[in-house]
Amino acid sequence: MLVELTVLIATIAGLLLGSCCIYWVKANPSVRQARWGRRLFVATLMSLGAIAFVAAFMRADGLAPIGLLAGLLTVGMLWETPTPTPTPSEPEA
Repeated sequence: MLVELTVLIATIAGLLLGSCCIYWVKANPSVRQARWGRRLFVATLMSLGAIAFVAAFMRADGLAPIGLLAGLLTVGMLWETPTPTPTPSEPEA
């Protein structure tokens, strides 16, 4: 029971912290805040993996959501947003 609660809390905390890290990196990609966002993101993924490993060893329920969260956070961090292309100005007559 305690392991399932820990996995649930870690999943929710990982979602919030990982989302904040993605925002920090995407909002300001060239400043110091983005560097700390990447480091904290990696630490978040590693802690989610460690908790999932312990939960799998204890045969706890709730491994699917934490695994899906780790995968979706990775996709969210690596997703490239297209840069807007400038529209060609029309020639004046």
